Amino acid sequence: MNEHQISRRDLLSLTGAAALAAVGLGPAAGTARAAGGLPASKLIRVEGNTGPAYFREETLHEGTVLQSLGFDNINRRLYTAQVIQGGRKLAGEPAALSGGARDLHGDLSITEWTLGADAADGSSTGRITGSMYLRGFGHGVSIGVEPSGSSTYLWTEVDAVRDEANETSRGMRLCRFKFAGSATPLDPTSPSLEKFTPVPGSVNNTASVDPVTHRLVVRYFLGGMRYRVYDLAAARAGDFTTPLAEIAEPAISIDRARFGRPSFQGYAAAGSHLYLLHGNAYGTAQDHDEDEETPELVISPPGEGNTHLTSVDLNTGRVITTFHSKAGHTLPFREPEGLAIQIPRAGDREVYRLCMGFASGETSGRRTASVYYKDSLIQP
Repeated sequence: MNEHQISRRDLLSLTGAAALAAVGLGPAAGTARAAGGLPASKLIRVEGNTGPAYFREETLHEGTVLQSLGFDNINRRLYTAQVIQGGRKLAGEPAALSGGARDLHGDLSITEWTLGADAADGSSTGRITGSMYLRGFGHGVSIGVEPSGSSTYLWTEVDAVRDEANETSRGMRLCRFKFAGSATPLDPTSPSLEKFTPVPGSVNNTASVDPVTHRLVVRYFLGGMRYRVYDLAAARAGDFTTPLAEIAEPAISIDRARFGRPSFQGYAAAGSHLYLLHGNAYGTAQDHDEDEETPELVISPPGEGNTHLTSVDLNTGRVITTFHSKAGHTLPFREPEGLAIQIPRAGDREVYRLCMGFASGETSGRRTASVYYKDSLIQP
């Protein structure tokens, strides 16, 4: 693979360090820099079987695939992000737009679920209690959720830049705003937004909130995909001068002949560990060996898929474990989309879960969402 053979879509699918190696710009191993290092914390075990679904094939506000999710662990709410479906006409628009136009423009829909009590098997019930539109923000690769009293604030990408070649968009900056259900969309110029540029010169900025340690994790591109970790209160005040940790996104080691090059689908952090999600929808085929003489490989066969979970040391950038997950393998349509940390019992930050989102539902335009989780914690 060289710079004349790799496409922009391939670069978006590869992890940052792997993308650098692919175009001859650096090694595949992640590099790290930390201001004193993060205290060691419990590790969520990504390998092994996954239990019952937390949610299975629930309807969201839009019929598009789930992109990301996040929990308000204090007020027991779940937030999901999607690209707005085709045929919607928002306030101030002269006509309805297609789904493709929405993706290019970076138009997102946020759904709020208020959760019920967890059942004995760890599953949950809930109901949709609100939704809102974000116009011109990005693709919704990740969202950060920050409780504040009885309110919830969201951290998302903003100031979408079109990627015409890949028919999508990515946010240039980050923003923070209070969730408020409304049919009137937020625009990048809305006065209710607080906007930030954590890393000058970076692009593809997204955010995730670590609810265990009250930190903000920023993923961005600057010569490769990278992560920085900040104190959440400092970031909220606009102070990004002292990252608590910084690493390059490491390459994952998998069986390429079987699973191809899975797309990056989300991340989350808890304490001193970062978790990555890769995979594709059932039936996805790929020219995995770049040989025109060989047929494309189905890299995500139904019933098996190519979803991989990876745990990473945030102090060193070292991959701890990469595991092929078959969680939700019986879903008729299954595409991994989003990671989030849930604290099941508010106030007990010693017990937490890694939740995986899956777009499901057999019919395009009528997709649903499923959530599975890992909750086996290992002492360092």
